[in-house]
Amino acid sequence: MTTAKNIYDFINGFAPFETQMHFDNAGLLIGTETAVSNTVLLSLDLTSDVVKEAVQKNAQIIVTHHPVIFNPLKAISSESAVFKCIQNNITVISAHTNLDISKNGVNETLAEYAGIIPDEYFNDDCMIFGHLENPTDCQILANSLKKNISGLRYTDTGIIQKIAVSCGAGGSNIFLAKKCGADGFITGEIKHHEIIFANENNIAIFDLGHFNSENFIIPRLSKMLSDSFPDTAFLQSETFSDKLIYVKGELQ
Repeated sequence: MTTAKNIYDFINGFAPFETQMHFDNAGLLIGTETAVSNTVLLSLDLTSDVVKEAVQKNAQIIVTHHPVIFNPLKAISSESAVFKCIQNNITVISAHTNLDISKNGVNETLAEYAGIIPDEYFNDDCMIFGHLENPTDCQILANSLKKNISGLRYTDTGIIQKIAVSCGAGGSNIFLAKKCGADGFITGEIKHHEIIFANENNIAIFDLGHFNSENFIIPRLSKMLSDSFPDTAFLQSETFSDKLIYVKGELQ
């Protein structure tokens, strides 16, 4: 049986909560550090469905990436995930930007998935700059990236090798990627004007979607916790996804 403090301290050991960005709200957000559970549920986000899943699986602790409380709450509806956690005595720990930038964190996991060898870490900007072992065609990299995700969008500039990686809503780092000399940029969200900038500077964009770019951390974190606390079941949520459907061609 594992306590919330055990889990918090473990995460804090490799992704210190004090390293979270100034706007963030990572930490133990609902419940108490003395909460104990034989089952812990991991999910990128906390939703009502995730809480329901936790109740069904007797998980009294949930670990999320995105903070369940990000902005100050002015009201708590009985239909909200926060209310349902309190109602069911569920403790929630959220590891966000501190986990994005840490060793074995979200950006490193995404870079590893993409086959990027890190050369430089920009933790203040949540970006890794690195390279592919061999120069690669954009289409080949895009096909490799989409093997284990629901879809992506990309621009094709031909052969690339120097790649910047910025998970989640990392599109604004395209300007830093340019300064680093990147010819490719992998992220989870990028705005129109940022795509135009990339096009003007011959930088290929690989936009995986926020969920796709970050959800790789859930199985990795689950394994790390399982290895450290073998008497506790760390389960990956089966109910949460962004529910986006990537369409190619005409709908039937």
